[in-house]
Amino acid sequence: MFGLFKKKLLEVSVPVQGEVIDIDKVQDEVFSSKMMGDGFAVEPQSDCVTAPCDGKIVLLSKTKHAIAIENQGVQLLIHIGLDTVELGGVGFTSYVEQGAQIKKGERLISFDKDYIVEKGKKLTTIVVITNMDEKVKKLEKNLQSDAVLTIEVK
Repeated sequence: MFGLFKKKLLEVSVPVQGEVIDIDKVQDEVFSSKMMGDGFAVEPQSDCVTAPCDGKIVLLSKTKHAIAIENQGVQLLIHIGLDTVELGGVGFTSYVEQGAQIKKGERLISFDKDYIVEKGKKLTTIVVITNMDEKVKKLEKNLQSDAVLTIEVK
């Protein structure tokens, strides 16, 4: 009975090593204007995306540049690079399949940084909550912490 009033929290960590920036600093208006939702981005120093939280893979793009995870109904989209869909999947390797249950820190996708840059694409990797209005009661950001987002779930 007392559990009815307990807050449901979801912590979201950095999925790739690098410099964390706020989503409004991303050089793509779809993300920076928060058209898809709020979140953060990383300027990657490594080439491996890991799960920022436990969850279920609800989307793995055919081109492997984007993956979505669901936890407590909250959907997180991880989008690797800007305009990387144009690469047709070349330079990306996925290690999970849609529908898989995953654990925080599990390897999801690796990418060829040199190839992506050579093709004129930015490596900026975005983490965005795509169903903010339906599932997020409160969002706290701490860009200096490993747990960048703390989400209070509705």
